Amino acid sequence: MGWDVIIHSAAGILSLILGGLMMLDLTPWARDAFSIMMIITFVSAILISWWTSSWVRGHFLAMAPILGIALGYMGVSFGFDLAFGLLCLAFAHFVYRGFVRPN
Repeated sequence: MGWDVIIHSAAGILSLILGGLMMLDLTPWARDAFSIMMIITFVSAILISWWTSSWVRGHFLAMAPILGIALGYMGVSFGFDLAFGLLCLAFAHFVYRGFVRPN
């Protein structure tokens, strides 16, 4: 497994954890940490897709939460909720593709 995949996977899992902290409003820094991890996930999804020429649905789902983050920082009240929801959708897709319906 390459470092790109390890970075992408670790950032995605950390995003889920930090997103949960953000949604529960347990820590004041969780929103910014979630946003940073999602940016890393976004960039790594683009790089992996580009390097492997595999623009698959899962990579687009991994990139989608960046829209919610942008909306959140622009002041839209549901932006970060949207980002976390899209991340959960991407993770559910990953679990479905990886464990329920293997290639």
